[in-house]
Amino acid sequence: MTIYGLTGGIACGKTTLGEMMRAEGWTLVDSDVIAHQLMEPGRENWKNVVDAFGEKILNADRTINRRALGDLVFSQPSLRQQLNALTHPAIRKVWQAERDRFLKSHPNRPMVLIIPLLFECKLQSECDAILCVACSAARQLQRLLERGLSREQARQRIASQMSLYEKMNSSHYVVWNEGSLEGLRRQFELLRLKRS
Repeated sequence: MTIYGLTGGIACGKTTLGEMMRAEGWTLVDSDVIAHQLMEPGRENWKNVVDAFGEKILNADRTINRRALGDLVFSQPSLRQQLNALTHPAIRKVWQAERDRFLKSHPNRPMVLIIPLLFECKLQSECDAILCVACSAARQLQRLLERGLSREQARQRIASQMSLYEKMNSSHYVVWNEGSLEGLRRQFELLRLKRS
């Protein structure tokens, strides 16, 4: 079996590459999807976060206002560390269980774990090989601005992660996602990752 860890910087294209892989028959477990599910009203991480940061981070429908929470924690590293400590254990428990169930049922098939903070959380040992998606700092910034963040908000989010150079240097495979979807697809095809 082979477990690939898919990581990279914010706005570099992890989700896009993951969807390409899924469309070609790869099995993916996405820690971001799990994180969102666990932040739904009433779920474990939702309760932890509301208890810690107060109801000021809630929308009228009791969902968490992700922009407000992000602005709070990305402007203060100690709060970001607190948020990670509150949420990461439950997220990790879910994706580890999903991975283990899949590998028990399909012991000879590879799978992909999408973990944006794989290096930051020192999760390299959970994977057999690591695939990093990266792009230039200018393109990262442009994509975040297009998502509606201010320049300062974008810079805070980029600065909160390990540098892309370090991530690329520590990975087994690197995909450079600077341009078109077709360019991203061609690079993925050139990797020839083991699928059986």
